[in-house]
Amino acid sequence: MKRLSLLPIAVGLLALGTSSLPFVLESPVKVSADATTGAGLRFLGRFVSGSGIGGAEISAFDPATARLFVTNGKTNQIDVVDISRPERVKKIKSIDLASKGATGIQSVAVRDGLVAIATSVGGNNQANGRIFFTDTNGKLIKGVEDGVEVGALPDHVGFSPNGRYVLSANEGEPSSYCKTGGTLPKTTDPYGTISIIDVGGAVPSAATTIDFSAFDDRAGALGFQGGRIFGPGASLAQDVEPEYISFSADDKFAYVTLQENNAIATIDLATKQAIAIDGLGFKNHSVAGKGLDAVADATANVATQNVYGMYQPDGIATLTATDGTTYLVTANEGDARSYPCLLGGTSTTSAESEDQKLSSVYDSTDSAITAVKNAVPSLVVTQFAPANARALAISSATKVKTAYAFGARSFSVWKPTNLSGVDSMTQVWDSGDQLEVLTAGRRPTYFNADWNTTTGAINAVDARSTKKGPEPEGVFVGKAYGKQWIVVGMERDGGLALYDASNPASPAFVDYINTSEPAGNLLNGANPGDVSPEGVFIVNENDSPTGSALVIASFELSGSVGIYEIPRKTPSEPRKVKATASNGIVTLKFKAPTVPGWAGDIRYQARCTVAGDQGTLVADGRTTSIRVAVPAALRNTKLSCTVSSSSSLGTGASAEPVRVTTK
Repeated sequence: MKRLSLLPIAVGLLALGTSSLPFVLESPVKVSADATTGAGLRFLGRFVSGSGIGGAEISAFDPATARLFVTNGKTNQIDVVDISRPERVKKIKSIDLASKGATGIQSVAVRDGLVAIATSVGGNNQANGRIFFTDTNGKLIKGVEDGVEVGALPDHVGFSPNGRYVLSANEGEPSSYCKTGGTLPKTTDPYGTISIIDVGGAVPSAATTIDFSAFDDRAGALGFQGGRIFGPGASLAQDVEPEYISFSADDKFAYVTLQENNAIATIDLATKQAIAIDGLGFKNHSVAGKGLDAVADATANVATQNVYGMYQPDGIATLTATDGTTYLVTANEGDARSYPCLLGGTSTTSAESEDQKLSSVYDSTDSAITAVKNAVPSLVVTQFAPANARALAISSATKVKTAYAFGARSFSVWKPTNLSGVDSMTQVWDSGDQLEVLTAGRRPTYFNADWNTTTGAINAVDARSTKKGPEPEGVFVGKAYGKQWIVVGMERDGGLALYDASNPASPAFVDYINTSEPAGNLLNGANPGDVSPEGVFIVNENDSPTGSALVIASFELSGSVGIYEIPRKTPSEPRKVKATASNGIVTLKFKAPTVPGWAGDIRYQARCTVAGDQGTLVADGRTTSIRVAVPAALRNTKLSCTVSSSSSLGTGASAEPVRVTTK
């Protein structure tokens, strides 16, 4: 479906809680990386907040101090953790902002020694929040000790690539959809906004907060374009809920996921204006390679179904191709609304949910949707059919003729286009059903099994299949070893998937790792390992305390942060080496290594040793044929020759030696 853009008509003192004893954890040895090639992810260690559920949601890393800054949703603090030795991490202190009115810690980012912390204040998620700034020791920055006011409920905070700006995505979620005097007040459902703070001066500036009111007359158009504006009585500006931010590498644009709205907004950083909102359309799960497991039958069965998936991305990251083209990568988690008065009720205290089992809301007079219901009766779908949600009065009795499921159980690559004020999102790749097929193969006993926060135990296999499957939530694009990588965290599955992003139009799977402990428990003290990744990021080898690239993930339910290594993979050995000798030259011909290594810049070295260890002749080359010059004194001499591979990441493997007599 061709999607057209929607364009506006106009265009001090801080309490530092310190542990009475150093917080140290010995890490078990867990290896996922292939022992032969070094490919994949290797578990190094973890930090456990000790706070349990909600104890670690988002984290940020400062390479200069080798410190992690971790949001602790249980204590409403930032835990500061030394990971200079990932196998033996240590909590340094906590940053407590309660005395400044912070009642919720949502997000954290760090850049060049400056820490930005997104908070709600006063216990009111519909009121404006604040961004607090500290140094890496937790000391508030002078001049902004009380924080910088931003929009309602800042959910994500991030630095622009050049470090000039800090942006916050302010979700502005409602408390209900109950009207007052026939309207939905902004105090009940505030605007979703983006706040821009200039941190280039001595003191961070006041925020410029922008909303989407210029798009209010385009709400219906966005629905037909493949987005969703459906909150009863809400304007578009009220209905959009900014979730996560990424930036173009040239600092010109910010891209913001509007998760509930199945859309991405584009912000022009020069003009500080929202210039477009793009609906993302829907995934057709009836197409081969885009199936899903939508049946709770205690088995992994990924199959095509006549169902559409709303992408509804949470995390977003920027992928810049070698030719400079900007791509966006989204984790298509999905999300449903549940608020009082959502489905036409009048109770101000009883929530009404849009996510319903298909068997409860299908139109029994329609043969097509009846057939879908018979195939996937328990699949959770929305009653707000995206294209006409604004035109119809939706109630608990509303029936559906098309099954729209939440999320796409995948991650996608999109190409944004910014030309003469026109913006559009074109999907260039989607992982299809790869993530469910992957987890079904790697963990069949726990396929689509999330964790029960009431009992603390892992749920049964297939427990999430009728809902949103593995729920890809966090995504990050990072550079390491001369190439780009994508890491995706799956909230309900608990695992991380690593992809090689060298080709943005076709990312290549590298590895999957899951360090949860199914025999553990979230509540009774039995070690659950790492459960429910929320935020993920990559540390390149130059910034890493180990000298190898790292993947770091924050796990919300276990309250832990897992640290994983991407080992330095060098080329495997050259193959099928053959040696010939003629006129003082030994020629070694061979096949290239099966495994090129991460860097791909392969070099070869030939070493021919004189029998009796009387010396070695050495020659280098970049092709699969190397000529070794033989001095006259060594004519008619037996040599043992081997060829080894190497790259900018180090020396690789050597082939088996071959023997030759010089001539």
